[in-house]
Amino acid sequence: MHDDLLSIGAVARASGLPVSALRYYDAAAVLRPAHVDPVTGYRWYTSAQVRTARLVAALRQAGLPVPDLVTVLAEPEGAQAVLDRHRRRLEEDLVAARAHLDAAGEILRQPGRCTVTASDLVGAVAAVRHAVGGDDAEWPGLAGVLLHLDGTALRLVGCDRFRVAVATVPVRQASGPQIRVVAPLALLDEIASADLPDVGPVALAPDRLDVLGRVGEPLAAAYPDYEALLPPRASRAATVASGELVDTVARADDVVAVRLDGGRVELAPPRARDTLGYSRSFLLDAVRAARAEHVALALDDERSALSVSPAGRPHDVEFLMPVLLRR
Repeated sequence: MHDDLLSIGAVARASGLPVSALRYYDAAAVLRPAHVDPVTGYRWYTSAQVRTARLVAALRQAGLPVPDLVTVLAEPEGAQAVLDRHRRRLEEDLVAARAHLDAAGEILRQPGRCTVTASDLVGAVAAVRHAVGGDDAEWPGLAGVLLHLDGTALRLVGCDRFRVAVATVPVRQASGPQIRVVAPLALLDEIASADLPDVGPVALAPDRLDVLGRVGEPLAAAYPDYEALLPPRASRAATVASGELVDTVARADDVVAVRLDGGRVELAPPRARDTLGYSRSFLLDAVRAARAEHVALALDDERSALSVSPAGRPHDVEFLMPVLLRR
């Protein structure tokens, strides 16, 4: 009975219109099937309607409104005028969209600004400098220090995949957007060794860094989401004198197991098979970088991370990833 007709699926494949669209255009009186089975409701089309379906697909992809589409199909002699009118509308919309995109680009290029105390900034650089990674094909941003201005503080972050160091610089007169940029080490080392004013401005933009009068370009690279580690989730914690801990760690093996029991810190060689330990040199770096008489250590059983921070300054923290020993 339908040997000379095409199924809705065949028309969909031939025209590029999905079956759901063909059903919609039937209901909208744009493209009615030649025959509808009275029992099953299945739609059938003639081969000539494939051309119409392709025309509908092309015009809808061009954004032609359905009323204009109906006009084009019903009055072919006036179709060109409808298409010309739609073309002018698209061109006008494109001009407006370009203007909006230019305005958005200007907003995105605006720097985040603040004022900082030079000694705070230089101290923060020293606190994270040792944790900066080298060449990393997956995360080239790890070769620099992340500067994250969130409107209330300026965070500096160094990471080499095995540890993450975060130092917080108090800010004043913060303005502009929250922003994250990766500063090259050369610029930060220059700042750390320069003769700086006591207080100075910081301006961070995607294409420009201006830090206490030193200007440079950020690294064009993404940086991992360090905030997933904040705040530290301590399952066990202890506070200890930095000098005492440094002496203890200096005598330890290359990898140590850390036990925090009743507010005390105990270090021991990992002895059991599949034991988690921590790098002795990384632990020493973290304690020394804290620049405090006492440091707080915390173990997160869920993430197996060891955090080290100056006592009383939990926002300045270094996370050490564990080493799995197999003996």
